[in-house]
Amino acid sequence: MPALTPNMPDHTESRSGLLRDVALSTLICLSIITGAEAGTIVEVRTSLGDFYLEIDEESAPVTGGNFLKYVRSGRYNNTFIHGAIGGSLIRGGGYTYANCADGPQRIDLYDSIPLEDTGLSNLNGTIVALRPSNDVNGATSEWFINLGADPGLDTQDGGYVVFGRVLGDGLDIVREISLANLVRLGFFLETPTSNYFGSAVNCQQFSRDNLILVLMAIVNEDPLTASANFDVLTELLEVNVDLGGDGFIRLPFSVAVSDQQTVISARLESVVDLHQPLPNMASYDPSSGRLTLSSIAIDGKVRYRNIVFELSDATSASFVLSSFEQ
Repeated sequence: MPALTPNMPDHTESRSGLLRDVALSTLICLSIITGAEAGTIVEVRTSLGDFYLEIDEESAPVTGGNFLKYVRSGRYNNTFIHGAIGGSLIRGGGYTYANCADGPQRIDLYDSIPLEDTGLSNLNGTIVALRPSNDVNGATSEWFINLGADPGLDTQDGGYVVFGRVLGDGLDIVREISLANLVRLGFFLETPTSNYFGSAVNCQQFSRDNLILVLMAIVNEDPLTASANFDVLTELLEVNVDLGGDGFIRLPFSVAVSDQQTVISARLESVVDLHQPLPNMASYDPSSGRLTLSSIAIDGKVRYRNIVFELSDATSASFVLSSFEQ
């Protein structure tokens, strides 16, 4: 059978098995922030709502690994969002607060980490290691999340290292936190609050409950979770998709293969809403019409990686295979 793409492998399986495999290859490509393997997903619970982070341990093994060490140890639990610039960013990961008399207290720290070249840029929704501006190797527990792209931070003061991103509609929660009423709390000039409307802390009225408190937990650490699974019985490709602000879904696709191309078509009537993200979700960019997946499994076993589909017919929600790796 003629290859569907210039680098299509020569299979020795039956024609039906070959068609299924070729169809699956359609989904492999690049992801905005993750590589070939799933990033670890962290649930961030706050006083104003919950969101999820995907930590890119492939691109940022040192910085991402450092963050996850704090998550696993529980040291981020009961910290608070200690800084915000309305609509631009939030800062956290450094301090707890018990009462007004004692003020903010530094959490126990691990050793600082060296500056890491990850190749990731300070884009909208990225989480970044916060450090002293005069110490490139001074990052410990603190982090910030960008609301909007700020690529100048990639080189400013030696560079601020990106190690993950906010998933789905989580940026709505992050933005809400950034726009909360800000107060001066100890040595922090811009601490966001909840149900507090003063500009300075009045110990008779202010309590820990007025802070944006944080709990963190790892959702799934399985690095082999695929973006999609092809079921050989139903001949459907089930794809887990991160729709950004529109949430997370599982969407089945039918697969059609010809000598010239591979096409997948969404079964929109069978879409399932997911209440939380899964590792290594596919992403869809409506501006380019590109659907990208980092891996596809056949009956649970990963067979293809780095897959790209491009929208060919918006009416039928059909996509044509653009590239893949095996």
